[in-house]
Amino acid sequence: MRQVFASFCVVMSLCSVMALSVPAGEPLHDYYHHDGPLAGTLKSEQPLPLFEADPQHLWNRLYSTLYIRPRQIPATDDQPSFTRFEGGDVIEFLAWGRTGYWSTEDVFDKLNTLLDESLTEAGGALLAAPLKRIVLQHDLWAAYDHLADLNIRRVGDLPTRTRRDTLCRKLAECMQQLAISQSEMEQLPDTYTVAVNSGAFAPQHNLDSKVNYLPYGLLTNPEEWAEIDFYYPDMHEDIMDRFISLHARSFKGRSHYRIFYRFPEGRRQVVDYLKQLADSGIDWKRAANFGFIRLDQQAPPFPVGAEFVLLQQMVVLNDRLQPVPTDIVESVQLRVYANIDGSSQPDTNTGLGMNILDYRMKRHLLFDGLKHGGLERELEELGAYRVAIDGSKPTAPDWGFADKEVLFQQCADCHLGRRQERLGAPSVPTLTHSGGFDAGAMMGVSHAIGSEEIGNRAKRVARYKSRHETYRRLLEHVGR
Repeated sequence: MRQVFASFCVVMSLCSVMALSVPAGEPLHDYYHHDGPLAGTLKSEQPLPLFEADPQHLWNRLYSTLYIRPRQIPATDDQPSFTRFEGGDVIEFLAWGRTGYWSTEDVFDKLNTLLDESLTEAGGALLAAPLKRIVLQHDLWAAYDHLADLNIRRVGDLPTRTRRDTLCRKLAECMQQLAISQSEMEQLPDTYTVAVNSGAFAPQHNLDSKVNYLPYGLLTNPEEWAEIDFYYPDMHEDIMDRFISLHARSFKGRSHYRIFYRFPEGRRQVVDYLKQLADSGIDWKRAANFGFIRLDQQAPPFPVGAEFVLLQQMVVLNDRLQPVPTDIVESVQLRVYANIDGSSQPDTNTGLGMNILDYRMKRHLLFDGLKHGGLERELEELGAYRVAIDGSKPTAPDWGFADKEVLFQQCADCHLGRRQERLGAPSVPTLTHSGGFDAGAMMGVSHAIGSEEIGNRAKRVARYKSRHETYRRLLEHVGR
């Protein structure tokens, strides 16, 4: 098994110099390196033409200051020191628990000037389209939460914390500028539906990882795709904050997640399997003793051909600064199981019987008439930083624990374990949401929800955010 994984990593590292996800002809193509050791990184820290065609538009300058970050790569025996410019049209703010970059005086000076320009010139009026406004608001929110969290934890000396507080106040005011009305909020698009209706994605995969597949019935056919939620105990205590997924927590409630299962025989097979798992797949005595559910090694296997989808959607602030879930998709992550024993046959893009596909929101597509629903597939061979989950850990070093990993490594480390010993059911944490007390419910096996429960996860995340300390600080910064 390790040998298969090692061979896959060698192939991926060789491929990583060959391609970038911005095709020739796209507006951002010329801003990126496409081969050599800098493949996938930006050529400079110059602003990108995302929110408006002019790269020097105020909001392009502000966005790029927050979402393009230089990294100095130290010299080795084979090459001299050089600088990479990371980020760009991405959904994750490049900040980890012990990152000091965003607290430096240089960054403060740049951001402070841009935020003053926005607030002095009523910058919100410079961006008319509601979709652009709430996406930029969401982008600023990530920076706000990072800086506010550091101050809540009292990281750094007084001058550093004062600089952060100044930026937080101005970021909060800019976010308030960018808020849209309730009627505009109701007109925001369902970008997943736009994506599947665009014709840019195949409705079937046929176990071929090269196919850009998105399931067409994900949101419309519950008999084929069963949406999943936590097990709910019948308890009188207010424990709703426990029913928040690890991913949503890592984004501090700025994103909500929906989870879907598809088994070859449809919804009934999913429901029956979850019941079987609850009846015979968990050591309940151990769970009671340790408060942590773990699947038995002999837990009943799910069927070959099973598919699992994690759908990430945006939470934004309305004109009353209340957290509101939207249908703007930030990412779609799919796993398709060709086998459940980790063998190399049939061929998959992991070499372990599982195809992994990952689609991310790209602003240059979203703002181009909702092209492809704003979604573009991430290349599995291109290294990326793991910000989700790692980024929220106070102990995470400047660029995260794992540095740049290819897509398979990122998924495998969490779902299969670093030795790839968790195969089949143990590789699907959402069966029990087994992430620890602070990362979600640990009280039972998940269940397939009915139509009356659709949207409950999103509402819980919005409620969770509204009770989070970073949100209380935001209201203080705008004088609410």
